[in-house]
Amino acid sequence: MKLCKMDDCITISDLRKKVVISSDGLKIGKIVDVVFTADCKLHSFIIGGSRWEEIREKLGLIEDIDPVIPVESVKTVKEVILLDIPKEKLLNYTDEGVIPENAFTYSTMKRKNIFDGREQRFGKIINLVFAPTGEAAFIIGGSLFEEVMESLGIKENIDLFLPITNVHEVIDKRIKLNKPIDELKLSANDKLMDEEAHRKYLNTLKSEVSLQTHVRKRKYIEGNRDMTRIF
Repeated sequence: MKLCKMDDCITISDLRKKVVISSDGLKIGKIVDVVFTADCKLHSFIIGGSRWEEIREKLGLIEDIDPVIPVESVKTVKEVILLDIPKEKLLNYTDEGVIPENAFTYSTMKRKNIFDGREQRFGKIINLVFAPTGEAAFIIGGSLFEEVMESLGIKENIDLFLPITNVHEVIDKRIKLNKPIDELKLSANDKLMDEEAHRKYLNTLKSEVSLQTHVRKRKYIEGNRDMTRIF
């Protein structure tokens, strides 16, 4: 399942800044997390209230109501995220049957270690990206130690752009891919792209395609690095 087609690629960090509006023109809130099915297909978005509302919910002072937006209900993503469903028909995260069995959220995936097809551990998820076609991919960074070495200039700062179709399974504390890492480190047009070139490349993907794994070079301080809340 994919997000609706968009004019440009967008990260989960960008999506979380946009207000979600129902088909009847009512403000729903903002995206706080993403739900994937057990076979790692995009399922829905979880919507939260203001930071103060979230704190009060966690303290049990008010009812914890987080609407769930099925991905197919997202009509457009522009200045706001417009839905094709009225607010009254939205179900909540805690309602029975809303979240599929064995589903997992993006925030929980970020805490898991990634292993390739040969059981080699090589990094963690640092961001989620949607191409203009609506296809999703993860940005994979190295371990904390590797990130520190990169920041000091001791090691080149390279990330892996990984379409979610390369994820074989998500279990316990690990994410397993369907291929060895040496078969995944490919670059578009055989070139190592920086962040700006990478974004431009993604924005050329306007028609239905299968995203390819490739590497990119980035600055240590990444402005769009995701800071999704932890459930």
